[in-house]
Amino acid sequence: MNDILTELTELLRKLPGIGPRQARRLALWLVRQDKQWVQEFATALTGARSSVSVCSYCKRLHPEGGAHMLCSVCRSDARNSHLLMLVEKDVDLENIEKTGAYSGRYFVLGGTTSPLDKEPDRKVRIRELQQLLTEKGSPVEEIIFALSATTEGEDTVLYLEGALKNVVKDNDIKLTKLGRGLSTGTELEYVDRDTMSYALKGRA
Repeated sequence: MNDILTELTELLRKLPGIGPRQARRLALWLVRQDKQWVQEFATALTGARSSVSVCSYCKRLHPEGGAHMLCSVCRSDARNSHLLMLVEKDVDLENIEKTGAYSGRYFVLGGTTSPLDKEPDRKVRIRELQQLLTEKGSPVEEIIFALSATTEGEDTVLYLEGALKNVVKDNDIKLTKLGRGLSTGTELEYVDRDTMSYALKGRA
């Protein structure tokens, strides 16, 4: 029993923001639940993993499976294809969409970098982004850095500016950052509509 609990605890530790003590508590909580609930949870998790796909354009996860290569946002003709907003993670994109303050397209980087990273290109989808921007007929005219106002977010912007230097120059793409509506330390997944609207209007 202890070995099984240890294995479950180690698996739960891989979840974002979960430390060893939290993982242990979650493991103990899960094994105390009704067997039917545990089965339903496992089925839902397995089903989500098999039916959720990665959008071929923005790289976000979307629940439409193989029915569409693009998510609903990227398929929409109402989006401004000249604007491309770079975000760290899916939840940032979802929250910005909820504010209704932005009508362009997105690209999910998948992470952030830090000054200590020896291989920052392994932390963000820089190659996929470069490929997207250099595709023939790419309509992107402005890239908006929409990263959290944290040390990691600022370092990621600096890294991206350097990595995209030639692409931006060759394709005459404008680079902007969200304005001062976002205070230092702000996580984008908690930003409200008014703050996001102000940050977008004040981008430079």
